[in-house]
Amino acid sequence: MKMIKYLFLFFSTLIFAQVTTEEFSVYFETDSYTLTTESTDKIEAVLNTKTGGITDIFLTGYCDDRGSIDYNKKLALSRIWSIVNYLKPRYSYGAFNEVAIGEIPLENSNNIKKQRAQNRRVDLSINFEVEETIEEIVTAPDVIVKDTIEQYRSYDILKDSMKVGDKIVFNNVIFHPGRHKLRESSFPVMDSIINSLLLHKKYEIEIQGHICCLAAGIYGRDMDTGQWNLSQARAEQVKRFLVRYGVAANRLTTTGKQANFKTGKGDYYDRRVEIHITAVREEKVEE
Repeated sequence: MKMIKYLFLFFSTLIFAQVTTEEFSVYFETDSYTLTTESTDKIEAVLNTKTGGITDIFLTGYCDDRGSIDYNKKLALSRIWSIVNYLKPRYSYGAFNEVAIGEIPLENSNNIKKQRAQNRRVDLSINFEVEETIEEIVTAPDVIVKDTIEQYRSYDILKDSMKVGDKIVFNNVIFHPGRHKLRESSFPVMDSIINSLLLHKKYEIEIQGHICCLAAGIYGRDMDTGQWNLSQARAEQVKRFLVRYGVAANRLTTTGKQANFKTGKGDYYDRRVEIHITAVREEKVEE
């Protein structure tokens, strides 16, 4: 019997909210939390080039290595509040999320003046929400559905030949500054990781969380919880995500690597996750 499949198309109008994120830094003079004209112009340039309402404004404050720890923490907070006070007349206080990191130690003895200038800053991450209307072509579902493991191969990011010690670096598993919360832009690659692990059940992995902005060996503070375990919290968040969607927890371990292994591409990419193969299980052959 010859099987004929009919394809039905219809149009649907969809209205959805798209979130975009703009990240930039505002820099300060030594021992100062005063916004310069250059800084306010930079803030206005970002706000004026974006459309849509602002849903979240994340601010993370830093200082250079001079001054006491307590003083630098207060100075970092004052720098944050100088920006909050500048923006507050236009946005509700609930939109602001602040964390004061304080001192950033020097990485080395080269270009000390430049390092200190770059460390006297507040990093901003602003979420803009825009409603978009699109005409979507919708295909009626096929009456014949293939519900097999083969459906995962189109998302496969692992290889059958991987061995213990191999790793995959995900620069597109991205977190909000100072938080263990994943950005929505990370969800597609998270979906691929889940599907690949469901396909390659022989692999056990270690999820490594990384942070930006600090010198090696220093723990980052998770502004969601207040605890000084940000890189570990990011790894745990990814693990929870994987387990929630079907990956066995006994295949997963986590570790926080602090800011010990920077990418050299900037803070955005340093807030990342890596997956390392820790064991390859013997596959069972079905008779």
